[in-house]
Amino acid sequence: MSDTPTSDLFPRVRRVSENEALDRTRRDYDEVSELYDDMVRQGDQVIDALSAGMINTFADLVRAGGSVGAVVDAGCGPGQWTDHLDRAGIRAYGIDLSPAMVAIARRYRPDLRYEVGSMLHLDAGDESIAGILAHFSLIHTPPDLLPRVLTEFARVVEPGGPLLIGVQITDTADANGWVPYDHRASPAYLWTLDALADRLREHDFAELGRLRIVAPTPGKPPAGYLLARHDARSNE
Repeated sequence: MSDTPTSDLFPRVRRVSENEALDRTRRDYDEVSELYDDMVRQGDQVIDALSAGMINTFADLVRAGGSVGAVVDAGCGPGQWTDHLDRAGIRAYGIDLSPAMVAIARRYRPDLRYEVGSMLHLDAGDESIAGILAHFSLIHTPPDLLPRVLTEFARVVEPGGPLLIGVQITDTADANGWVPYDHRASPAYLWTLDALADRLREHDFAELGRLRIVAPTPGKPPAGYLLARHDARSNE
């Protein structure tokens, strides 16, 4: 399976139910969990450094906010960035749909909190979370379910709390700002950063900055980060 955009498939994309989407992603990542972990641990020096820079900025904002709440690494995979945040002095825990991924994360850091869970149903009280990191986990969310995820993020994040989203991106998309993507692990979607920023703004997250990372391998899409702050005034 290739890792290339599949905009030619757009006419055949169908709506999927919440359960179907979650079950598919869970099953796919359970099957490739060990291979995915190996890929993450090998990494790419340039991309990892740029990613760490954005996540460190996110951590600085959490720290500056003085929150007593924890950060959620939503879609944590094998837990590498939950671990990174913890080592940076940020109280963080990870959730992931895949029990196999959660098991790997716990294997590396049994002292940290990792749970099987969904971004659509966060186990947290209203405005109780210091910030959310969604590092290349929203890519598997069907576009019609994205508003529900962002509504849930807005529910749990404290006013002023940061949100950092990492995704593979596209510069050419349909009128809605996205195209389907033939991801190696599970069906996914590429967004333009502008379209994704618009969705954040509609859910009371004001953009603070963005980063575009050129793909290291020909034929693969670039990566992008959006850093935002939970701000109820952002849609006024």
